[in-house]
Amino acid sequence: MVVRSVDSEARQRFAQVVTELRGNRSYRSFAKILGVSHPTIKAWENLEVVPDVQSFERIAALRGETLSEFREFLAGTRQPTSLQRLIQQIQGIPMNDLAQVLRAIADRIENT
Repeated sequence: MVVRSVDSEARQRFAQVVTELRGNRSYRSFAKILGVSHPTIKAWENLEVVPDVQSFERIAALRGETLSEFREFLAGTRQPTSLQRLIQQIQGIPMNDLAQVLRAIADRIENT
């Protein structure tokens, strides 16, 4: 286990990250992305259990980070970049709103 030995603030940051990455997705659909069960996602968000190393690495990858970078973030020694915050926000956008974001990106590219 990677997070078990860290303080409660790091565990709370981890739970917040999972909640943000899940966004509007159901527990089941997000669990499929990570290859875990949906009760596991709920337990992570409720600070009941911590992930195994493989799950921890998948979560870091979803954030666009290495495991080392993610550990630094959880420890509070590094803040996410503006790009990482944007990626996190995009991952939480409902599918019907995502089309608007993609149109805005396409418009920006066409006008460049």
